[in-house]
Amino acid sequence: MCEQYHQANQSVPDALRASEYLAMTGAMPSETVRMQLSVMGRRVIVEAPDPLLLAAVAQAYAVWLGAPAVEGRPIQIALETAAEKDLQGPAEVTVDGPRLALSGPGVEGWADAGSLEAFCRVPASLATRPAELATEVVDTLLLFLLTRSGRIPLHAAGVMVGGTAVVLAGPSGTGKSTLSLAAMQRGLRILSDDTVYIQLQPSLRIWGFPRPLHVFPADAPRFTAGTRLRQGKLKAVVPLAADASLPVADRAVLVLLERGSAVGLRPAAREEALRALSRLEPGFDLLAEECAAAAAALADAGAWHLTLSSDPAEAIEALIAGFAAASAQIPPP
Repeated sequence: MCEQYHQANQSVPDALRASEYLAMTGAMPSETVRMQLSVMGRRVIVEAPDPLLLAAVAQAYAVWLGAPAVEGRPIQIALETAAEKDLQGPAEVTVDGPRLALSGPGVEGWADAGSLEAFCRVPASLATRPAELATEVVDTLLLFLLTRSGRIPLHAAGVMVGGTAVVLAGPSGTGKSTLSLAAMQRGLRILSDDTVYIQLQPSLRIWGFPRPLHVFPADAPRFTAGTRLRQGKLKAVVPLAADASLPVADRAVLVLLERGSAVGLRPAAREEALRALSRLEPGFDLLAEECAAAAAALADAGAWHLTLSSDPAEAIEALIAGFAAASAQIPPP
């Protein structure tokens, strides 16, 4: 399993990936080439004059290649190669109403929610580092447009127990990422350790956006992929287990996290759930009305309190036992 984690994060070999993508598209090296993805059921078109950039996008978003897309106006993202050879630090993100700007040494881009279009110039070196291209550039543009077109962000982790998405909600520092790591080690599918995306129409769906987990180094297993500053705190990067299926569920249960001395699972009233989810952290508050609608839909589907002890694995077993009907396919530890 350790080999799978490391292989998934290796750079794309330049000549191999570029030639493969040119062969697939039939494009000449100087032509703009396009790729279609279906991300969270939304059609996304990515174009670039450099086929190596699109090859990197294809690797970073492989789970969304060939997935079915709903009708509607597509999200369009155009990438170009910048003169700078490499990133010189994280780009600054600013949001002004329906517009997002992304700027920094080596990166300059924007996204517009009205047109569902985005553009960014990126250093050529990112074409050989697909994970960094995604997390530092494309994710920012794509998620901004997705969350303005029917995929509502909720500050929560998501793990699959059988066919049900267990949505683990709590403020930063509650233990969402540590629980997600324990769930992955138990063999459960991880939708996200920090944000899930709620689709309300035509029916409720819970989407994940697979990216590595971020936990404190003391909690990290051996198969990490380095460290990264996240919200000012040093975190170990833990790649997710490989899974080619779409990160989505049509059934969900909301679980509100709280600290205590012993693990316990008990029902939560709808009003308690709505009150807990109404406390929006920075970024989520930009979509307050949409987040309220998503919270109401999840609360209507059923809500619980989960008291956490110092052992996250114990809490995961409580979730599996508590939702026995959904966890029939989960083997014993």
